[in-house]
Amino acid sequence: MNYNEQHDKRISGRIGLIAAGGVNQSFLARMPALLKRLGPLKGASLQISRRLANGLKVGVGVSDYRAFEACDLIWIAIPETTLDAVVDDLAGHIQLEHKMIVLCDVMKDSFRLSSLRIAGAHVASLNCVPASSERTFIAEGHPAVIGELRKLLRIDGRKLIELRSGSKQLYLSSIYLGMYAVLPLIGAAVENLRATGFSRIEAMSAVQALGTRALRAYAKSGNRAWKNAAAERLHAGILRDCEASTRPTRRGTQFYSEGAPDVLRLIKRD
Repeated sequence: MNYNEQHDKRISGRIGLIAAGGVNQSFLARMPALLKRLGPLKGASLQISRRLANGLKVGVGVSDYRAFEACDLIWIAIPETTLDAVVDDLAGHIQLEHKMIVLCDVMKDSFRLSSLRIAGAHVASLNCVPASSERTFIAEGHPAVIGELRKLLRIDGRKLIELRSGSKQLYLSSIYLGMYAVLPLIGAAVENLRATGFSRIEAMSAVQALGTRALRAYAKSGNRAWKNAAAERLHAGILRDCEASTRPTRRGTQFYSEGAPDVLRLIKRD
């Protein structure tokens, strides 16, 4: 009796999962359509594999990659730092030709892992769109894998957006701009309001209202929501007053003297 025959009765389902310890907190733990079909689950050791299976309350913890030979779809949810080593190990243990591989929540796109392509696997990457309450996902890669992902997500009432080939880094840069690049500007606005006498709660409320108004205006009019003449007059007036002020330089003042001209040039160019 070979390895697969020994485990056929224990492993039910066509989806396998290679995961690390944090998978119980990831969106994977809240995907019923996926969990229903989950069979073998492999971590760094058999003990970890069993612990992960117990945490998800589905699947069977295994220690050998051969358990994935019966799976049509293999999900990989591990830290980016160990991804290359794991996929090389997987490719060295089982035949991957025409198997579908899903890379979960990684920055790399599906074309970056040469060992999977050389082995003939069909690869796609899947990421949850931040601030979407796990309702919207993006994917890129092989059409067959994306088709399977779309079916699984649709069962759970989720939406999948397919990225154009080679555009994942552009998507990630957009997430960075939307989530993090605006934070220094928000911080500068709040800091300056507090310096005028606003409480933290009042300052945060005012900046939140202004940000919401700006987003609505952009959604309606795009770059036309930016009023060049008004913005330039406001910038010039504030910069003039800041230069005449004897108050210590604050973050907001520093932004106006160093960063705002670049923003104005960017908007003008667009």
